[in-house]
Amino acid sequence: MSDENKRVCPVERAGSLDNRIRRWLQDPHKIVGPYIEEGMTVLDLGCGPGFFSIDMAQMVGKSGRVIAVDLQEGMLQKLRDKIQGTELEERITLHKCEENKIGVSEEIDFVLAFYMVHEVPNQEEFFNEIGVILKPKGQVLVVEPRANSGL
Repeated sequence: MSDENKRVCPVERAGSLDNRIRRWLQDPHKIVGPYIEEGMTVLDLGCGPGFFSIDMAQMVGKSGRVIAVDLQEGMLQKLRDKIQGTELEERITLHKCEENKIGVSEEIDFVLAFYMVHEVPNQEEFFNEIGVILKPKGQVLVVEPRANSGL
């Protein structure tokens, strides 16, 4: 991992990203449910082990799609292991991004960037890239930890 990404959560700590306490505190249905409709194409940036991806795949239904993006192949593998052999496997596309490029070309209805923008080395380029793939009435939800909150 390069110096720029020392703040990226290590794969070894993926369990801390997907547990019952977090689900209670950061319920995906409450956080992203109001923005997602059946049939949408949704982008989950910094998806980790799929905490939001799995719920969003249920929300978009069989006609929708979630593109789960992460910098670390290990995080994508954890999500792959969770959805393998389920109906969600067809709805979730796993995509490994580069350090400075998301690398998705599909038009997107909704983008989630949850606790990950602070890890992006060039945030201006990051948001410009989102602007290119976001549909005209698409929405972006960025959630970041408060500075000095200890999170």
